[in-house]
Amino acid sequence: MIGKKIVFKLISWSAFLSFIILLSLVIFSPSDSFSADIGNCLLCHKYPGLSRIDEKGNFRLLYINEEIFNTSVHASVKCGDCHIDIKKIPHGESKKVDCLTECHITEPSTETKFSHKEVQEYLDKSVHSKMDKFGDPKKYVEDMPVCKSCHDNPLYRPLSFFKGMRYGVSEDAMARCRVCHKKDAFIFKFYNHVTGRLHRTRNPLNIAEVCARCHDNPSKMARHGLSPKVVFAYGETFHGKAAKYLDERIPDCLDCHVKRRESVHQMLSKEDPRSATNVNQKGKICSNVDCHPKASTKLAKYGVHAEFSLERSPILYFITLFFIVLTGGTLVPLMVIILLDLLRRLFPDVTITRRK
Repeated sequence: MIGKKIVFKLISWSAFLSFIILLSLVIFSPSDSFSADIGNCLLCHKYPGLSRIDEKGNFRLLYINEEIFNTSVHASVKCGDCHIDIKKIPHGESKKVDCLTECHITEPSTETKFSHKEVQEYLDKSVHSKMDKFGDPKKYVEDMPVCKSCHDNPLYRPLSFFKGMRYGVSEDAMARCRVCHKKDAFIFKFYNHVTGRLHRTRNPLNIAEVCARCHDNPSKMARHGLSPKVVFAYGETFHGKAAKYLDERIPDCLDCHVKRRESVHQMLSKEDPRSATNVNQKGKICSNVDCHPKASTKLAKYGVHAEFSLERSPILYFITLFFIVLTGGTLVPLMVIILLDLLRRLFPDVTITRRK
């Protein structure tokens, strides 16, 4: 009887201590350890097989990978901040998220409200606008990119000042934060927020791949009278080959097609005098302080998107054709001579005689 009481007391104390430890972890854990899933959306969306076929017959995957989301640029954003039409669970059909209506920040230097609708004004003036220069809708308006065509929530790449080309959270940089800020949770949040905006989240190769989603599409480019080989042609240049080896010092599409200190959303046609690729502005692209500061403006005449095409690049076409003929005219006779010599060595007694 006494033994049963001792066992019962041990079980009771173990359960009590377990409850105290669990309660302490919940109370004293940093606030950043809580998921942004306040609406408990992952109750359903955490299952990899969650999907459906919509009214148009398209397959829609509704699974959310929490681990990937928590390392993305939207990790601190609650689901309801973007999906504002969802008010209850379970919910019905979700409306398309409009990135330009819900993202607002207070700009500290002017203490005025800045709306991302200003980004839309840039887009309306750019070559990717859905309207033409007369204010009328373009013929193939469905081909024009939207926010998520380029901003596909890339994985976060923290900046590191002390690790050279190896990326990751720099402990040496964070040590300076710890002089004043003692909580690691705050340091990580602040560090990630600031450094994520000090550099691009994509490397040059990744940016070229994003542009290729549209510019490598033959049917889409044919509708707009553009070449579907511009990204391929970039990959054949010195810059493109270095980008394939993940060299981050190499200029990408945005470096050339957007003026320095201008919004990347304001990408103008080369026919526009304000465009970075306009014939009168093109010389400034290569001769900037970060690329070739001592180069002549003539360097920008280099054909970055030159193709083996008589119509688009006639000079390059004839030069390439000359070297193809020269190479073939040199190697083919040499290969014939080598083949005849090999046959003679294999069959030394064979002779060819004419019939009388």
